Amino acid sequence: MKQLLIQYRNRLSTFLVLVALILSGTWLYSLTLAKTAFASGTLLLACILILAAYQWRKKLSFLSLGNATAWLQFHIFVGWLSCVLFLLHIGFHVPDGLLEFALFLTYSFVFLSGVLGWILSRIIPYRLLSRGEQVIYERIPVHRRKIQETVEKLVSDSLKSEEGTAVADFYHKHLEDYFAGSRNQIRHILHSRRHRHQLAQRVIDLQTFLNEREQETMRQIADQIQLKDDLDYQQSLQSVLKFWLFVHVPLTYTLILLALFHTITVCAFASTSG
Repeated sequence: MKQLLIQYRNRLSTFLVLVALILSGTWLYSLTLAKTAFASGTLLLACILILAAYQWRKKLSFLSLGNATAWLQFHIFVGWLSCVLFLLHIGFHVPDGLLEFALFLTYSFVFLSGVLGWILSRIIPYRLLSRGEQVIYERIPVHRRKIQETVEKLVSDSLKSEEGTAVADFYHKHLEDYFAGSRNQIRHILHSRRHRHQLAQRVIDLQTFLNEREQETMRQIADQIQLKDDLDYQQSLQSVLKFWLFVHVPLTYTLILLALFHTITVCAFASTSG
């Protein structure tokens, strides 16, 4: 813990030193009566390209391109630094040109979505560890199907053993749709277990009217209900991260295209005007 705090302190100190250098460099550059927007814009474009390189690092994970954790920390560091450069570049006010305003909005969405992703990456992994066994996202439907098949076999066996239809009736009324797919996504994201307690209470209420063999069957089904709920929880939280990437990455590439077009137009205008 102490070493982690030291690392955070060193990163913050390095960030503040760089910000101070950028601010003092911008002030000194302005004394020459030159436009500081070109310098800040060039640095900002470099930062955006470096930030985008993190996605390529993840896609080329089979290559020895450095530690993934170090890349992530560097990505976050450059992201915050780009915010300082962006504010300097726009002069701390909302631009009024059409392209400039589009760039302003796109960068703002990219930066805010990046901050959101940073927060989610701190919260979701710990929450995933709190409920059930961690499962690869693409394998979740397979595990869900196995649970459904287990419950259907228990119900089928209860009918074959002539225990009555109480278990089967309860399954078709309250559980068939539940086991058919992912359920209660919003409640899982909000960390609510209300639906789980309600379903467990229905099972308990039913057991008072069952014989011993039917009660044992329902206890086994109740275990599968918990496994299914934990699986839905895993999928819901992992889906949040998947959706975040679906928003953040395309926005980043859109920002790069707009930034390059903006750079080309500025350079072309500068060459024709003098």
